[in-house]
Amino acid sequence: MSDRRQKLLAETTFLACHATPAFVFWLPDADRLNPALKQTILEREKAQPGLNNSNVGGWHSGRDFSAWGGPALAELLNTAKGFANQITLDRKGRRSHPAWEVECWANINRRGHANKRHSHPGCFLSGTYYVDVGAIGLKADSGGRFRFHDPRAAASVMTPATVVGKDSKPEIHPEAGMMILFPSWMPHSVEHYAGPGTRISIAFNLALAGQKT
Repeated sequence: MSDRRQKLLAETTFLACHATPAFVFWLPDADRLNPALKQTILEREKAQPGLNNSNVGGWHSGRDFSAWGGPALAELLNTAKGFANQITLDRKGRRSHPAWEVECWANINRRGHANKRHSHPGCFLSGTYYVDVGAIGLKADSGGRFRFHDPRAAASVMTPATVVGKDSKPEIHPEAGMMILFPSWMPHSVEHYAGPGTRISIAFNLALAGQKT
């Protein structure tokens, strides 16, 4: 590479133009809450058939988890709403505390199960919380990773297909106690889980009061 080209690259500034914000954080009381959440979800799976939505196999509860999730879920959702308040600003850049409308459901994936690419229309923020990740992190080939997909419609027909910046994080390796929060329009999926045990997660939507479609 010529000295001129090396100098050009060294002086290049990377700009995240209208980058999509997504947040990953860990629940402080996960070790206390997760056993109760896991028991509640597994008992519900035995008592109620699952829905067929984005899931490829696995069990997807009804979207009324808030009604039967108990105190542990209520605490989890309060934490999620509190964090959402911290990252939500009005058009003048002022901190906003919307009256969030919440819908919530549980997911169980076992070996071979996945969630196809989808988004959550009609909402403002969406999130995923991990109660149990099975063998993820213990085996290199266990799969089950959470993936973000490029939301730009034209990117899928470009050659090359996309340009990835140095701060791009399209793939997340779940951990128990981890929460991901992102704009509801952001496409995402879960790759096939190939390990033993159960991969248990909680998904939720936060909508602005009166605007849920």
